Amino acid sequence: MTKPQQKYSVFFGDVAEDEYYAAPFFPSAGDKLIVKTLPPQYGGMIANAASIFAHYGMATTFISQLNSGPLTQKLLRQLREAGLNTDYVIFDEAVPDSKCIILISGDQHIVIIPKLGITHSEITPQMFEHIAGAEFLFTSLTDARPFRMGELTAPQVLQALRRRGVKIVMDLDVYNLENHPSGLIEYCDILFMNSRGKKRFTSVGNDIQQLLAAGATAIVVTKDSEGCDLHTAKGVKSIPGYKVEVVDVTGAGDTFSSSFLYAYSQSGDLAAAAEFANAAAALSVGKVGARGGMTTDKAVRAFMQERAVLV
Repeated sequence: MTKPQQKYSVFFGDVAEDEYYAAPFFPSAGDKLIVKTLPPQYGGMIANAASIFAHYGMATTFISQLNSGPLTQKLLRQLREAGLNTDYVIFDEAVPDSKCIILISGDQHIVIIPKLGITHSEITPQMFEHIAGAEFLFTSLTDARPFRMGELTAPQVLQALRRRGVKIVMDLDVYNLENHPSGLIEYCDILFMNSRGKKRFTSVGNDIQQLLAAGATAIVVTKDSEGCDLHTAKGVKSIPGYKVEVVDVTGAGDTFSSSFLYAYSQSGDLAAAAEFANAAAALSVGKVGARGGMTTDKAVRAFMQERAVLV
């Protein structure tokens, strides 16, 4: 009897070393500000989500386009120690070291992400077959736009993957037209964005209902402690969140999206996945670092049960 293949997912995108600075206030143009240097953390939106997803015990492959220098080796070593498969990483010496600058003031933050200048990410036949066997391909518009496979462009690559049964997932975060000028959204099965991103997303003509009518499974709009709105073909369902003491909100969205996919993979229930993700994100903001959301199913459900008793 043939043993069924283990289910896995692929996360394709950024990994970085996050340089943290604490400020008494956010500067405006012309300001000069003395900040406190905090210990650096591992980061990158896609790598954060992948690490949190893997920490739930899910088989996870991480792919990115990076140089082969010492910083890259450190970042990849940490991901492998976290249980991720990095066998399909694309090495490109023209790509600069991947770093982000995060400025914290109170319970808010600003993330500065330097461009890496990637315009072509070649998907080899072997890489394509690996991605095609995945349950989810989690990426971003920035990371997916350079996809090429021979003569195939990014839309054609995503279409080919969807035909193979892969669910395409993207996090639009605080969506803005400058960073997300291309299409590709129409090839997604699940989209995440926060409430600020939704305003920008719809203000430039994007229509959530049209995307759902065209075949998207869910569009999820996160609203911090107020929870999230789950948009599906059946309508919109508001899922309440949790008010907690905030230490660092960096990576809360990454925790939400990866926890949502974990719970959805386990249950097939979108609303239950959103409830679980709200709780996981609430737990994550009590810790410093973009990967503060690394937790367990048991811990999240214990938190949900405790809060249900208190209500």
